This record gives sequence, C-alpha cells and structure tokens, in this order.
Amino acid sequence: MRGWRGQIGAVTPTHLDIAGDWFKVVPEGVNVVFATLGVEEHTPKEFAKAKEVVEQAARGLIKLGAGAVVLGGSPLVTLDEGEGIGGLARELEKETGIPLITGQDAAVLALRSLGVKKLLLVTPYKESLNQGMKNHLEKSGFQVLCLKSALCPGPREMAKLPPEIPYRLAREAFQQAPSADGIYIPNPKWQAMEIIEPLEEDLKIPVVTTVQASAWWGLKKIAVKEARPGYGRLMSII
Repeated sequence: MRGWRGQIGAVTPTHLDIAGDWFKVVPEGVNVVFATLGVEEHTPKEFAKAKEVVEQAARGLIKLGAGAVVLGGSPLVTLDEGEGIGGLARELEKETGIPLITGQDAAVLALRSLGVKKLLLVTPYKESLNQGMKNHLEKSGFQVLCLKSALCPGPREMAKLPPEIPYRLAREAFQQAPSADGIYIPNPKWQAMEIIEPLEEDLKIPVVTTVQASAWWGLKKIAVKEARPGYGRLMSII
C-alpha cells in the first residue's frame, strides 16, 4: 500500500515537475499525492485562474486520503491583500478536520521554529513578485536584510536554472548582510534542494526552501517523526 505511514497532499500551481524533490525528503512509507492548477505564466490572469480551482484541488486530495494538505504558490498568498488561500486553508481545515496550510505559511513556521528573525531572501521571481514576498515576510515579523533575485519572467525559465544560481545569490546576499540568522529560498521550480546543506555548512546559518518546509510541516501533521538525511537543520526538528 502506498503511504502506509501516511499521505501528504500538495497542490502545485504550475505543471508538476517537482515530485522527486518531495521524495528526497519524506521517509519510506510516506506517500505524497499531487494536484496541479495549470499555471503557465506568472501573470495576474493566471493567478486568478489558479485561485478559482484551488479549493476543488484540495478537496480532491482529501478524498484521496491525504492526512495533511499544503496549498502551494507563494504569489497566491503574498499578492493578496486579504486572507487569500490562507483563509481558504483555515476554512477547509475547520470543515474537514484535515490540517491544511499554504506553502508560504509553512515556510514562515519553519523560519520561526529555527529562531530566524533577520533573514536573507533569495528568489527566482521578477521584481513585481519580489516586493509582495518581502512585504509579506516583514508583516510576519521578519527583518529582510537583503533580497537577491534571478528575475525570471516565469516558471519555465525558473526550472532551467542550475543550482549554482540560487547558491551564488545566497552567498552574495550573505556577503552584503553577514548579520543575518537565516536564509529563505522560495519556489520549488528552481533547484534549491541540493544547496541547502552546502549553504548551511558554508555560512553557518539555517536555510529554508519551499519543498523542504512543506514536507517538514506535513510530516509533523501526520505524526511521522523522521525525514531522509541531507536537507538541513529544519528536518532535525520534526
């Protein structure tokens, strides 16, 4: 049986190409089930389309037996002046009894659990999305000391970036703001998983990425107290 220890549901805005990253982290016996929203470009029209179907996707994952569900898509949170899909997650959790959270909120919880207050933000986003991300983090209580971005126009370009790009941007950010006590690298499309432990070893501060934080939260909620090694300090505090 797939997921004999539990199943985590993941809603991904763009077409799925990140399943392997989840299975690098979750241990034997834990399954991850996915629903995609079909976002092809980072535009207001595409984000609006995604918001219309995210509830249906989440309910479908719950019907498939997910014991916890993560609603991905940081811009669906950071660009919304209201509660956005964060409010939807809370409503569905109250209705169904299944824990739900946005990927962005999972990352915020992860950063807080690691004691991060002054962070470096490293993104693949274009400038219009970066400012919303920075504002959201500051409203959540973090001091963003430095922001570095690859300034990709959309998800296709992000997926083509090699891991040395986020690694280099993180090193540059740390050189500019060495008093930072953590690094946040959002978005699962670019290759950030491989650089978590190298950055932590080189800079001596914790690193949080989207898939890593989402898996951390999901494992906690399905009461599985382990993860595969090699993906940062966060995974040692499940």
